[in-house]
Amino acid sequence: MVSAWELILQHSANIAHNPESRSYTDKSWARPYPPMQNFTVHTTMDQEGLVHAAFDPAFLPLGADEEKRSAQPAYPPNERFWRLETEADVEHWWHTEISDIVLAAWARYPAIAQTCHTKPLCEVNIAENVDCTYAVYIGNQRAPVAIGEMKRNLINSREWQTSHLSEPQQRLARELRGYADKYQCPQVFCWDGRILLILQFRARNSENIRAADCPIDCWVVPAAGSACTLRYALYRLMVQGLRRCQSALANRPLTVGSLTEHRREFFTGRPIWRVDGQSYANHPEGYVRLVHAATGRLYWGHELIEDTVWETDAFWEE
Repeated sequence: MVSAWELILQHSANIAHNPESRSYTDKSWARPYPPMQNFTVHTTMDQEGLVHAAFDPAFLPLGADEEKRSAQPAYPPNERFWRLETEADVEHWWHTEISDIVLAAWARYPAIAQTCHTKPLCEVNIAENVDCTYAVYIGNQRAPVAIGEMKRNLINSREWQTSHLSEPQQRLARELRGYADKYQCPQVFCWDGRILLILQFRARNSENIRAADCPIDCWVVPAAGSACTLRYALYRLMVQGLRRCQSALANRPLTVGSLTEHRREFFTGRPIWRVDGQSYANHPEGYVRLVHAATGRLYWGHELIEDTVWETDAFWEE
């Protein structure tokens, strides 16, 4: 037994044979969604061919509560041999080698539940369901932190890395946009047995996910040849989704310093401030949004002013 953080920073050690059989996707319900075009790609390759993933430019910073999660006990997967012949094999590998390890960090602070093939929680009956949902309970309501779809060797990493998608990749893109829309979850991933594709729709509101010009953050992380582990990539995606969900508990309207929030940014949940007709994600008066390590509460502090403004109540018991 080691800490969850120690395992999150490690690649899977078990051998996996991939026969390279490929999925095909062209779901009729996804065809009306617009193609993806407004990309910002946050993965790069160095001269040695090693892929690097930068999460800080697009995600909120890690908070003081990471220490509690990273210290949770975890066990590595049993030694075994994998053969990724079907989508079910790909999905099984993901949950055993990646998801189960990361979820050890989310046992308590807060508890995140992972479910398979569950429909979105909404008033309208939706027939489609995504392969994997990570969700947190806000009161008695389950809110999706991140959702994911499983394929077989379908992701063309070069096309996604260069933001030039052929029609087969656009069919996958429409499907992922469709799931993000139906689940109202802007943090989405797709795992195909070789490549982890992470997308974040920088939507102003839930409806904006459907817009053709909605900006999209993109990461293309291979299982082999990456400085970033798949476990760490999933963890960062879940932290980003958690911060968005935490905003549901915010004390509104929030006033910090002399300013009252103008609106909430949907894909992050953070307040947007407005001064003289200009909108700001960072507080113009120098206040900084922080996380209370013991309880997960969001609050605002200032290095020059003894003033603490609590944005939310406790997210878990101390």
